[in-house]
Amino acid sequence: MKRFLLRVLLFSLIFFALDKLFYIFLFIAPKLEEDHRLELLLNGKINKELIVMGSSRGAYNIIANQIEKETGKTAYNISYAGSNIQFHLFLLKTLLEFNNKPKTIVLSLDNPYEFLYVKTFDYRYDKMYPLEKYNYINDELIRLDDKSKFSKIFCLARLNRNSFNFRKKGVTKESPILECGSMPFSIESGKNNFKFDDKKVCYPIKEELKDKKKAFLEFQRICKENNIKLIYCFAPNFRVYNSTLENRIKDISLPENRLFVYDTTDFRYKKIEYFHDESHLNIRGAQLFTSELSKFINLNK
Repeated sequence: MKRFLLRVLLFSLIFFALDKLFYIFLFIAPKLEEDHRLELLLNGKINKELIVMGSSRGAYNIIANQIEKETGKTAYNISYAGSNIQFHLFLLKTLLEFNNKPKTIVLSLDNPYEFLYVKTFDYRYDKMYPLEKYNYINDELIRLDDKSKFSKIFCLARLNRNSFNFRKKGVTKESPILECGSMPFSIESGKNNFKFDDKKVCYPIKEELKDKKKAFLEFQRICKENNIKLIYCFAPNFRVYNSTLENRIKDISLPENRLFVYDTTDFRYKKIEYFHDESHLNIRGAQLFTSELSKFINLNK
């Protein structure tokens, strides 16, 4: 029995020693990413007066350094393409946990999909996996049932298939990340074979996901408790504006929050040369839209 216990102890010591060697993969992973915005959040490096959040329509359509010039407020964009409101809530909590709280948050909403199921809008686990050396990130993945509780002890339990991919993981050349966190599309990168859609679509309230609505309500509650001015933002699509989600937001929003909609009468938002595709502006359109947004911010100081 004594010999057996010694062998078990020896095996355990060897296993723990080997497991710790795998920490090198956790250490290297963040260095392979070109998008360091989430890591900057974790390290308390994003201390700005105004923060832009949202999915691709926030990332590509709103230029934070332009807002700085036009409002006098320091600004940064932490929008992630393909992200949903639950992920935005996680970013908000992370922002407040490690950074100075901002005075204003601009939350770009996806019209009409903000509360609906769309497979292209998800919780961006892929942005979290390279940062699993941070216990904060690992704890969040455990909460989401994406990681085992063993990952609190074993490095191996924090690794995944991408942990062994040592290629640099960059962003596309057509939408590089600016120092302010925004990612506007270049004028040359867009398609030119789409047409303006003038069909109006009804908003299906019955198809709303409870988890998305709950996260939205939690987002605005946290902003209120921290005395953060919250501005909801609707960017243009290359189609007629659908006001049904706007009305829905008004129904469930706190009265102190503000809602900004682009100038739907501006003919330039019907010109293809201002768009990258049906859902996103190019840099020319983003500059136009951001200028509108800046004026709204200045009027709502």
